[in-house]
Amino acid sequence: MTLHHFQPDHYHQTLGCHAPVLHIRPGDTVVTTTIDAGGNDMHGVQVAERPKPQTGPFYIEGAEPGDTLVVHFDRL
Repeated sequence: MTLHHFQPDHYHQTLGCHAPVLHIRPGDTVVTTTIDAGGNDMHGVQVAERPKPQTGPFYIEGAEPGDTLVVHFDRL
């Protein structure tokens, strides 16, 4: 199991085919940040367009279409 520290440098407003920002394996841990629905970071600075910018996507090695992915949030 690997610990990944990921700092986003761009965000998406659409669902679809975007290149993965990080490849991870089952059991890995990702430490990252996110922004609010208005595109503001934790300091209140607008860093992305609104509404609802998304971080990612993350590529899960070995995942196949139809698989169920379980995600555990250790801390929010």
